[in-house]
Amino acid sequence: MALLDRVRERTGSDLSDTELQAMIDGITAEISARLGTAGPITVELGDLDEPTTRSMTTLRLARPVDTAQPITIYEDEPGDSGQALARTTLTISDYRVLHGGRTLQRLTGGPNSARLWAPLVQITYTPIGETAARDEAVIKLIQLDLTWRGGLKREKAGDYEFQLADNFTDERNRIIDSLAQPRGMLMA
Repeated sequence: MALLDRVRERTGSDLSDTELQAMIDGITAEISARLGTAGPITVELGDLDEPTTRSMTTLRLARPVDTAQPITIYEDEPGDSGQALARTTLTISDYRVLHGGRTLQRLTGGPNSARLWAPLVQITYTPIGETAARDEAVIKLIQLDLTWRGGLKREKAGDYEFQLADNFTDERNRIIDSLAQPRGMLMA
């Protein structure tokens, strides 16, 4: 279901599709300006001068990888020869994704087989659920925009009672900040 249809269904708004799409575009631009664009991220792991990074069989990702999206992994191995850096592009048969996308295990059966990861690894991948989380935030922000009544704190009529957030800007920031997650990669 398209985001516009989801917004219409969840808000019950009678605004035109053009106006709702303009709201979606504005909020998406605001989120991208504050958190960066959705989609693939690139992280580097390891240190060419640190000997302990040479003994890792698994890498732990701070944000789980979406295996349905492309994954690119480079290993940089300077070796002890003093020659220029050698970069190897790994294939899917050189590693395995484990633990719901949080762990990468180095395999010995692929064309670039190795028991341990190189001292410096660069991975480009799309984290799981990033687009869905941003779409949900857009819907919540549109709901907030459509229901905000200029600071109305409480309205009561019989059994009906209505109270809005204390501060519109704080509520918007809370929704957007909920998308911010630690970025990067850890070794395990």
